[in-house]
Amino acid sequence: MAALSADVRAQLVALTISKYKRKFYDNITGSNMLLATLEKKGKITSVDGGVDIRGQIIMDTELFAWYEGTDTLTRAQKKTIGDAAYSPAQAVASITLTGEETAKNNGEAAIKKLMRGKVMNAENTLKTQITNATYRDGSVAKSFVGLDAIVAQDPTTGTVGGVNAATNAWWRNKVITVTLTGAANADERYRRLKQGMNTLYRKASMGTEKPDLITLDDETFGVFEDGLQENARYQDASAAKLGFDAYKFKSASVVSESDGSAHPTNGGFMLNTDYLNLEYYEGRGFEPLDLPESTPDLDAVTKHIAFMGALTCYNRSRQARLIIVR
Repeated sequence: MAALSADVRAQLVALTISKYKRKFYDNITGSNMLLATLEKKGKITSVDGGVDIRGQIIMDTELFAWYEGTDTLTRAQKKTIGDAAYSPAQAVASITLTGEETAKNNGEAAIKKLMRGKVMNAENTLKTQITNATYRDGSVAKSFVGLDAIVAQDPTTGTVGGVNAATNAWWRNKVITVTLTGAANADERYRRLKQGMNTLYRKASMGTEKPDLITLDDETFGVFEDGLQENARYQDASAAKLGFDAYKFKSASVVSESDGSAHPTNGGFMLNTDYLNLEYYEGRGFEPLDLPESTPDLDAVTKHIAFMGALTCYNRSRQARLIIVR
């Protein structure tokens, strides 16, 4: 049987990836509870372009006064709305089919089987890397800024979205430290954790605006899970519909996100996802780049699955960080 030509190989690669195009998006955005929640809320969206990704933020209240009759009303100006700007990051997962692999798996059926494995591996790679970036602080070269910086352990310092938290107190997330060191037993550890979570929940809430997602490191999640009464129903049905095992804490879903990810190991995040987004540039939302599949001097064909965007937040004051001291 004659070996498949480079053109035929390229067609098979392109055809396989085109069949998986929607699956890439669905499976990656559903790979962790945060992204799944954002997708459910319509918070994973495309942008048309621009040097950075911008959104409006509330900096202060509008001017207000009680008055009567012919009292003079103010026309003073006050800056109450501004922009947060996030730098986009670019990433690709590359799928390559070499001439050697074609020779060893000659025949269209064998190549399709090989390509399905490569595509699934690329998908899993993107899931892992995007999830890790979501939880990190952006210090990994060329990646976007994640929750570790947006919901910081020290919210009084640092610049997020182009806004300096040191000089803008309204641009600071909430934070609380819970000390489990010295707790006499599991019941006491749970009591301390729950008390801290109650306090943090109140700090991050205002009226009907409340945290809806809590992510915990595995050990902290274990303390929370072990402290729940066995005869009580704490399971979160809405999270189960998204494919995740979760508990309810007030109105928030509680999940463990640390297994194999870059989630912090000393506590977690208490998030109001109404103010979080994953924004990507048009044509770069886990889609194949329109580039040549091969070059004359290389015995291989390649497709690149691309992402270009950022995790954005437009109200840090409604986000909270739980720090655990063990």
